[in-house]
Amino acid sequence: MNCIREAENYLRYYRELHQSIGHANRMISKLKRQGAPNVISAVNVDVTGIHASKPVNTLNQMYQLQKWQEMKDRTQTEIDKIEEELNGICQTQGCEMYRDVLFMWYVERKDKDDIAVAIGYSETSRSSIYDIRNKAIRKFSVALFGIEALKAI
Repeated sequence: MNCIREAENYLRYYRELHQSIGHANRMISKLKRQGAPNVISAVNVDVTGIHASKPVNTLNQMYQLQKWQEMKDRTQTEIDKIEEELNGICQTQGCEMYRDVLFMWYVERKDKDDIAVAIGYSETSRSSIYDIRNKAIRKFSVALFGIEALKAI
């Protein structure tokens, strides 16, 4: 496993993970609305039994609802883990800018010159931004994957 690449992917798709939570919430709401009873006029009782205007698929809806909720919960757990580790790498003296650089680089996808200006470096010290990013992603990788990432560095 390439822990650095995996850590970069966690950050690159951070925004999309948040979007997936919103999508899961919409799907859960939709399934809950579908499961609500309709007006009684949709069911006709005649001599041969009860006929509904559309088939009731309650078990399938319950299954889908459960799967969407599980996916949402797992995604939220991963988002929380990313945020915790990003905040954790900032606790070391002199590492305050690591979180900001990682967030601007991978999540906001800002230009390197803009990142340099944001953290107080001159635009001409662009290579320093690469060095800071490399140190920060290694620290983030070790925070996420532990000893496996440390062995790979």
